[in-house]
Amino acid sequence: MLAGNIMAIAVGTVGSRIGLGRSRSITITVLGTTGLTAFPLFMADVSTGWMSSMGMFERAVIYPIMIGHALLGSSLAATRRPRATRSPSPPRAQVAN
Repeated sequence: MLAGNIMAIAVGTVGSRIGLGRSRSITITVLGTTGLTAFPLFMADVSTGWMSSMGMFERAVIYPIMIGHALLGSSLAATRRPRATRSPSPPRAQVAN
């Protein structure tokens, strides 16, 4: 959980170098910071059993990692996809004599 949120912050801060747009870089950084901030609440919940049946704090730590991965993957897939330069021509049938 810690490593995933730290990774999100690291990816967000160097996002322009790996092809992320500014808004996605900021979003991933904010998500990682949110997850990292929620981690102490999650650990307090685990230690004390305060709201053990809810899992709310666990989701607050894990979901930012998953959303950050989805944003990173979709951004990298969109930038690395080859662009079509022209439409493909229809196949031609050949008749053998």
